Amino acid sequence: MSVIKDAISHVKYRLTGAGRRFYIYCLVLLVISALGQGGAFTAFTEGHYHSNMSDMVPWGVFISGLAFFIGLSAGATMVGLLIHGFGRHEYHPVGTRAILIGLMSIFAAMGCVMMDVGNPIRAMKIPFLLRNETSMFFISSTSYMGFMAILMAELISTIQVTRGKASRKGKLVAKILGIIAVPYALIVVHSFTGTIFGVVKAREMWNTPLLPVHFVTSALASGFALVILVTIITSWVNKEDLVSKEAYNHMGVMLCFFLIATVFLDTFDYLIISYSGTAEGLETWHLLTGRYLPTFLINMVGLYAAVAIVSFKKYRTSKGLFYASSITIIAIAAYRINLISIGQLVPLYHEIGEIEYIPNIHEIAPFIGLVTMLMFLYAVLTKILPMEDAHIDGGHHSRRESDVLPVAGDSGS
Repeated sequence: MSVIKDAISHVKYRLTGAGRRFYIYCLVLLVISALGQGGAFTAFTEGHYHSNMSDMVPWGVFISGLAFFIGLSAGATMVGLLIHGFGRHEYHPVGTRAILIGLMSIFAAMGCVMMDVGNPIRAMKIPFLLRNETSMFFISSTSYMGFMAILMAELISTIQVTRGKASRKGKLVAKILGIIAVPYALIVVHSFTGTIFGVVKAREMWNTPLLPVHFVTSALASGFALVILVTIITSWVNKEDLVSKEAYNHMGVMLCFFLIATVFLDTFDYLIISYSGTAEGLETWHLLTGRYLPTFLINMVGLYAAVAIVSFKKYRTSKGLFYASSITIIAIAAYRINLISIGQLVPLYHEIGEIEYIPNIHEIAPFIGLVTMLMFLYAVLTKILPMEDAHIDGGHHSRRESDVLPVAGDSGS
């Protein structure tokens, strides 16, 4: 019981000194989330009758969100690999935040699955009751749970290291988890997410063995961009940089590398579709350059613009990276919409005629409600948990007292 009392005391202490702006921010997020979750409740009780999804377009904005957020969670793990695998100690101040970003992103992805299925209990049938080990849905759903377990274990071990409570074995565990999270996220989690779409022979835009690779590169770009964006916004809010100028420069170089790989695959993916000569390929290209030209331009122009920014060292500053990372996230979100939504709009039979899909408020509201709830959870956790807001000196980092406080009754730091 004393442990629980100490934990409650610690939480109260950290939240009491959070400041007025923090409370207003959290209140706004909770109000938006409550309004959105009302739409989710309607979907759970009445199904997707009010949405614009149909038997022709069964996968809407929720599945686009699944693919997008899984990518964010996978890409965010790169920070742990840079710290523990490559000795980039300048990333220590954002190490714990990157784990939290990964966790919140995969929670968002699983939330999208729950909303798409319409019933959370029914959604859990696949991994626990309907165990078809050869199904991509079974492989993906179990890999998501494994990834959440790895991230949770990494978060706990990292917090112990931050508080100075970890033994040598505990530090080794944190290092191992930080390293293995990346190959697990990219190879097991995100590659198989891309494979879900890649094995669908009836869809011209999906059926390619390069789609898992495509998912991996865009995951690295978007997830790493989100870590950069959160780092910059946190620095601006705290009025003190979390990382050095050299770290910002290295972040820009890494993002540039991930973006070049993504742009290369996106460009030739669209090029092959336009030159395919098949009826399905020509119709897909017609949709991309016609009704859905805005999302196509956001995707391609955005990626090239982001590459142009981070290609020059003088723009690898907090301001330049803010624009580049924001554009990257929006551009890759547009790609997910293009891939999943437009990929379903090519009629499987000529007799069906033209198919349309634009998500309505009954789909968008629950989606926004889910995202704002997780933003609220992230904000609270970053106040409660000890963050690695540390200045690196000779490969070691000294923690600020304001970020690593002992709980009541704890004599250690």
